[in-house]
Amino acid sequence: MSADAMTCRKVSEIYLDNNATTAVLPGAAEAVLQCMQQDFGNPSSTHSTGIKAKALLEHSRKLARQLLGADNGDIIFTSGATEGIQTSVLSALLAIRERGLAGPDTLLLYGATEHKAVPESLKHWNSLLQLNASIRAIPVLANGLLDLEALAELLPQAALVCTMAANNETGVQQDLQAIEQLLNQHNADAYWLVDCVQALGKMPLNLAASRIDYAPFSGHKLYAPKGIGFLYVRKGAPYQPLITGGGQEGGLRSGTENLPGIAALNYIFQQLLDPEHSIFVGSNQLYQYREQLLAALRQLFPALVLNSDLPQALPTTLNFSVPGFFAKDILDLFDAAGIRVSSGSACSSKVTGSFVLDAMGLERWRSEGAIRLSFGPAFSQAECEQACQRILSLVPVVKQHGLVLTDGDPLNIPTSSGLYQFKHDACCSYLLLCQQSRQALIIDPVLALTERLSNIVQSRGLKLVAVLETHIHQQAGQAALLLRQLFSGQKFDQTGWPQDQQQLHIGPYQLSRIATPGHSPLAYSLLLKQAGELKAAFVGDLLLPGGIGRTDLAGGDALMLQHSLQQLAAQLYPETLLFSSHDYAQRFVTRLSLALQESPLLESLLAGAPQQQWQQVLNQQCWQLQQASSHLCGYVEVANDDAIALLQSAQLPDLLAEPGLVVLDVREPYEQSAGALSRYLPVKAEVLEVPLSRLCDAVLQQQLQPEQSLLLVCRSGNRSLLAARVLRRLGFSKLWNLQGGVALLS
Repeated sequence: MSADAMTCRKVSEIYLDNNATTAVLPGAAEAVLQCMQQDFGNPSSTHSTGIKAKALLEHSRKLARQLLGADNGDIIFTSGATEGIQTSVLSALLAIRERGLAGPDTLLLYGATEHKAVPESLKHWNSLLQLNASIRAIPVLANGLLDLEALAELLPQAALVCTMAANNETGVQQDLQAIEQLLNQHNADAYWLVDCVQALGKMPLNLAASRIDYAPFSGHKLYAPKGIGFLYVRKGAPYQPLITGGGQEGGLRSGTENLPGIAALNYIFQQLLDPEHSIFVGSNQLYQYREQLLAALRQLFPALVLNSDLPQALPTTLNFSVPGFFAKDILDLFDAAGIRVSSGSACSSKVTGSFVLDAMGLERWRSEGAIRLSFGPAFSQAECEQACQRILSLVPVVKQHGLVLTDGDPLNIPTSSGLYQFKHDACCSYLLLCQQSRQALIIDPVLALTERLSNIVQSRGLKLVAVLETHIHQQAGQAALLLRQLFSGQKFDQTGWPQDQQQLHIGPYQLSRIATPGHSPLAYSLLLKQAGELKAAFVGDLLLPGGIGRTDLAGGDALMLQHSLQQLAAQLYPETLLFSSHDYAQRFVTRLSLALQESPLLESLLAGAPQQQWQQVLNQQCWQLQQASSHLCGYVEVANDDAIALLQSAQLPDLLAEPGLVVLDVREPYEQSAGALSRYLPVKAEVLEVPLSRLCDAVLQQQLQPEQSLLLVCRSGNRSLLAARVLRRLGFSKLWNLQGGVALLS
């Protein structure tokens, strides 16, 4: 491929996730390189090179003491905070056991918003040492501070108390002085561990003047490399090495010291100890940066709600939620614009919701929508202004896609005609939209999507023709009842079908129905035609992608199910797209021909086999569903199909040189507007934007053809891999997924 063809535009990265990790400062990197190439001696060696290394090691330790106000006690260099926490917990629990404290009456306390490294360490060593103590979380108030009254009640039985100086998600600073007073008042013998990872360089610390026994720190949270940290141990506090061997660190932590990492810390310590000449700015300036960023965020999201605020929070952490947004929505939007933020703790990014905000008792939508924006003390005015400008550049994108309406309810509003598939957990809801006639129809809405669907209809000024349910078990769903309030004067049956109408018309689409009971007594399959040609069927839970509906629920009937499947199959073409109410295997859609391949049971039912031949299999599936911990409406065989070519970014130029290749961007429209994929690809690359929610419509409208060569791309590579698997099942064979997504292109 020619150089011109490979020309593309890159976008600068705005990094606002410093609580997760930080870039290594140039001065710290230079110190690392100097140590690795010149002062590379082993501190345990007795020759001159080793002596120089030893001098650097001890000078760094001396600076750490000055910084922490720790003129006594031990400063032990570690691999990071997790090791420091493990060592501290092990040391304390061994001493507790030696004191004869054990069993459920002995309490090991930790703050309910503590980093998971702490409670997990407590559980691990409590079990391994067979202490069998009770591990209890100290409740927190709505502002994130520990409930001191609750702590006072627990302290008399406590042997170890674990708190943190500042929270990694919310930035809330605990009142360490008040906690210390309670310890002295109620239990002077309890050991005290304080996680100081987020405190260094952001709040004053004077450890020698406190009764803190253990304080772990991590270098990569303050511009040093990963893999280096240190632990403060108060003089007289029990200590047991976690790692033994060569006796380094005065026998307190064996293993050759990470001297390059310690050299980086040495530079950081010097910067912190010399504020007049330091690259780090003072607290007043940090508060100004916070206000500037918050003002920009409020222009972008007028309904923004702070989950932690001053004076409790550090100035360097902004934790907020926006009504109606899940955290992933904002992450995708920001990431497309080159703004890096996170949803809570980077260590728990796969967890839905924030356990920290849950512990604070905040509403669930705030927990599920929480975004953490964090910067460090080396943040500059220029960086702050650039970040604010980038945030404000998203304001027109948000308005264009209706992400925030005038009443503050956010939404990604569809603007094109066609079928939209919305998913919440395993539930599927559908919107059929015609822009020309300004009509819309909703099928199988779920409660979690009600507000979103309502806003689509109202904000676009659409006429809602019907809100249909393919099946009802005992009564109409609450979501359907709420949405039907959007139109009045119409009469419809229990499933929402308008009375006295055989067909419903939505622009070029026609919808008819046939009764298909069996999974439930009142059930219909909806047949979708376009210009008189059958395109798809909405089959509820009669047929699922990879299985069939169960018949052991109230009103279920196996013979009716067989009859309904036969009636439905008689109406379909083998390649008709079938949309279900549930999708337990992330398959999005199926076809009759595909369903027959995947389910021998379905083949028997459609063939009219005697009931005794298939009833036993159906009963076995129903029994397995009854044993499941969650309610499922049908049995689905889950088989992961990884037969998708994963493409590394280095292979991209060769693939893009192939004639006829189409780059399929499956991100949502607001992501595409915030950061067009063409910025990262050769000028001549053909890009087709098909959001994942419209993937099935693109197949339905033959916008995508099975013979096409498709390179699928999303933000991280997860959605594109999912889309590739869906297309693979539908007969597409020339598929590549860009592993790592846009993240590896930017």
